[in-house]
This record gives sequence, C-alpha cells and structure tokens, in this order.
Amino acid sequence: MPNANALPGALDGLTVLDLTAHIAGPYATKVLADLGAKVIKVERPGGDPARSLGPFLNDEPGPDRSATFQFLNTNKQSIVIDLENPAGRDVLRQLMRGAGLVVSSFSPAVAERLGVTPPELDREGNLPFVWLTSFGRTGPYRDYRLSETTLFAMGGEMFSHGLADREPLKYGGTAALMQCGAMAAIAALGAVHAKELHGIGQVVDVPLFDVQINSVDRRSSAILAYRFSGRVQVRATGSTIGVAGGIYPVADGFVEATASFGDYWQRFVEMIGDDRLREPRWLQPATQADPAAKEEADGIIYPWMLSHTRQEIWARARHARAMVAPLFTARDLFEDPVLRERGLWAEIEHATLGRLPMLGRPYVLEKTPWRIRQAAPMLGEHTDAILAGAGFEAPAIAALRGHGVVQ
Repeated sequence: MPNANALPGALDGLTVLDLTAHIAGPYATKVLADLGAKVIKVERPGGDPARSLGPFLNDEPGPDRSATFQFLNTNKQSIVIDLENPAGRDVLRQLMRGAGLVVSSFSPAVAERLGVTPPELDREGNLPFVWLTSFGRTGPYRDYRLSETTLFAMGGEMFSHGLADREPLKYGGTAALMQCGAMAAIAALGAVHAKELHGIGQVVDVPLFDVQINSVDRRSSAILAYRFSGRVQVRATGSTIGVAGGIYPVADGFVEATASFGDYWQRFVEMIGDDRLREPRWLQPATQADPAAKEEADGIIYPWMLSHTRQEIWARARHARAMVAPLFTARDLFEDPVLRERGLWAEIEHATLGRLPMLGRPYVLEKTPWRIRQAAPMLGEHTDAILAGAGFEAPAIAALRGHGVVQ
C-alpha cells in the first residue's frame, strides 16, 4: 500500500480564506484543511476566541495551549489582520485574489460595518463564499446572537428531552455547533464543485438555526410528525420502557442496555442467564408495565451487573446478540488498541507544546487520504509568509506591522 504522506490530499490546490472564529466555522474549515486544502486563518488582534477555551495543556491557559483550538485548527496557517483598519481590509482583498473559497462567520451587522460582505470583498462575484450566520442574512432575527443552549432550545427538540417532571435538557458540550460546522463543510464542497464544473461563483448562506431545524436527531421528524398528525413530542415519564433497560452500574463502570419486551428482552435475559427471568409472565405486557415487576427484575439484574466488568458483559451481550454496550470513558477510547490500530488517534508536533495526541481521521479516502500535516498555528505564525505569497514586499510588510495593520 502506498505511503499516505506521498499521496495528494483530496483538496490539494484549493486555497481557502478562513474568516471564521469560535466553533462551527473553524470546524468547517478544519474539515477542508484536513483534506488537503491550504487554509489561511485570518485572526483578529488577540486571536480567535477559541484560543481561550479549555481544556488547556497541564491546566495552564495560553493562546496556543487550548485543546479546543488545537483540534479545530489543524493544518491551517494563521495571519493576524486588524479589519477595523481600512488598510487591513485592503490586505484581505489582496489575499482573496489567490483564494478559491472564502468562509466567514461574521454576523451580518459586523460584516456590513467592517465592509467584509461578499459584494464588498468580491465585487465581481467570482468566488464561492460560504457565510455562517446565526439566523440567516435577512429577516428580523438576522442580528440575534446564538449560544449552544439557545441553538439547541430554539432549533432542536429540547422541549422533549429529559423527564416529564423535570426541566428540559440539552446535550452536553458543543454538539449542535459542531454539526453546523460539518454541514457548512458540505455546503462549501458543493460551492467549490459548482465553481469548478459550471463556473458559478455564489454566496452560500448557512444559518446555524436552519441546520438544527433540518437535523436528523429527531428535530426534522418531530416537525414532520406535527405537520402530518398534529402530534407534539412530550418528555417521557420514566427513563426506560418495560422492566429493564437504561444505564446500569457494573464492576468497573457502566453499561447501557435496550431491553424492552420482545426480542430485546429475550436476548437480554439470555445474556444474564438467570432462569427467574425466563418465566413466561415476563413476556406479558401487563407485567412489563408493572412497577412492582420492575422492582423485582432490578433485584435480579443489578447484582448480576455489579458482579461483572464492562468487557465481560459486552462479550456476553455479543454472544447473545443483546443490545448492550459499555460506556467508554475518554481514557478507554484513548487506550483502546483496536481504535488505535484503526487510526482513531494521530500525533502532532507543536513548536512550543511538543508532541501531542490528536483525534484521527473520521473517514478513509484510499487514494487521497485525510491526514494531519501540522498542528494548529500559533497566533500570527504565518503572517509574513502569507503576505509574501500574496505579493507584498518586505518593506511593505514591515510598514503594515509598524502601523498595527497586521501582526
């Protein structure tokens, strides 16, 4: 098999001007960079706010020590430009002449104030321009800001998550923002293809709210259910259906089980192997709905679970074809030899942080492989090289630095 480092990336030859910050936009451009695109990350003075997001290496904050920033910005180059300065916008337009795609996450109001809207940056309309916004470029919501919680609440199905007698819940972390970034990357690939195949340059509007409305994670199905039947999803009254299922503590952690009545229940019982659960009464719907029966089943299931490890239970589940899986911790994922062999983890070499682990490829392209070529850039690490590549002479670069236009 040929050396992956000797093979071209799928997007080799594409230069992307990255005007994004925080989570969603940088993840979109990371996807492109990891496929081989040259991504020039334009940062404000002080840098992308994601540089201040933890966790930090050895719990020591710093603009280059954020694990979040490191993950979202592999394979990119960094240039610092003050776009509040008219001369900075001139520099940006010069950089655009060598770009094949622009990706922005400025809000409409900020883009208009800075003069970095698509018509102002690309007067001829030749470039594909992907613009991530909160609620779109037009309409009464266009300048509203979004957080992960707001996005999940307004654009998701938060109203149906959690228990009926408690407040609604959202997923932890930044799942919605990451999903928006992935969708923006797909939109960017479509825009680049349209340009290369049809010669069409266009603005691609990617409202984060719209992405969530169209999400496959029950959002679109919930909307369709209401549209066709008038049904609104409600929060469950309990964590499981039937006498078994859900999260169980085990000897070394937890497992999750689907064990509702029918085949799922019978396979679950086969895994445990206790004759008391094989009695025909457990298959009766009335028994499955009886709280006393659930308490009785718990008295059998919990001691069995606590006497076995996750790996032991998982092995028995596979043998019985039961719908059971271990709950892996970050350590489990990092140390799992199978996942390492499959390429889940890669390593990067950072100029100041040294050698660090990094999540590996999310997919496998056999002949144009995904790969991490370099760590996330230090703030302004490539300013001089990028400007020189755009045609700026050394005295001009020095003048720009002297006037605080670039850093």
